[in-house]
Amino acid sequence: MNAKQILVCGSIAYDYIMEFQGDLNDNLTTDKERKIFNLAVMPSSKEIRFGGTSGNVSYNLAKIGAPTKIVTAVGKDFVDLGYETHMKQHPTLEFIGDVHQELFTASCYIVNDVNHNQFIIFHEGAMSRCPQISLKERQISRETIGIASISPDNVGAMGKWARELNTLGIRFILDTGQVTPAFTKEILEELIPKAFLVIGNEFEINMILEKLGKSIEELIDMNQNIIITKGDKGSELYSESKKELIGICEPNQVIDTTGAGDAFRAGLLYGISQDFSLKKSCQIGATLSSFAVETIGPQTQEYTWGDVQKRYEKAFHDVISS
Repeated sequence: MNAKQILVCGSIAYDYIMEFQGDLNDNLTTDKERKIFNLAVMPSSKEIRFGGTSGNVSYNLAKIGAPTKIVTAVGKDFVDLGYETHMKQHPTLEFIGDVHQELFTASCYIVNDVNHNQFIIFHEGAMSRCPQISLKERQISRETIGIASISPDNVGAMGKWARELNTLGIRFILDTGQVTPAFTKEILEELIPKAFLVIGNEFEINMILEKLGKSIEELIDMNQNIIITKGDKGSELYSESKKELIGICEPNQVIDTTGAGDAFRAGLLYGISQDFSLKKSCQIGATLSSFAVETIGPQTQEYTWGDVQKRYEKAFHDVISS
């Protein structure tokens, strides 16, 4: 395994998942003229899960033993609710972010109803302090980091970290994810050419194109490496002036697709860190995704590098060395 580490810049959050045995629409009262909105429900269950993009990505990297550094800001409940202990169970992970004792860790509150409607509230919490974090001050260098990921977090911090990585000469993946709506045209125009690769799902890439006022061909002119993920339809890789379709790796069962995209990114980062081709790296990502959907939650799946090799070989009729 390549000795260089993977740097994952992105959110760590607690996901509060609640199930409501009814239809949210039946409990919603609105009056636009009087500017009234009211939604009151009594969920029948509640679970707290470890989440956040960097948390999910790094968890999957830990499963295959890839040395990883994680950068973001968390709050007092990072320790109190067990996230720190959860991460320390994986010796290849190192958290080098900030802990703010006066704030809470970012939290996502999700209420699901019987018709698959969702009501979501996201509290940024300590994540708002991420722009204070400097990668240069944490001795990040191209001698120790093989590849980095700029994943969804505070938008100001994402821009700052991308600029720092560019100055340091460290390749990074730009993954605007669910915070794509907060990116301006100007920031996208600045960061996309600096990135080694841009990744997003169909909705996110289309939003980027809309904000830029460009076609996919014009986006490729800005960055030659683009990946569009399409869930169970696989993904599209644009690289070296050609388009390749990346198939899926069949899971044994599909229980919960939450975190499948983050698992894909973990495999992609690992492949790049090992100097594999982008196609092979995407296929490793697809393989890790197949494990992620087999359990409930983005950080509950258990597998080894040996498991990945066997499933990869079966799906893609190829082998990957460690």
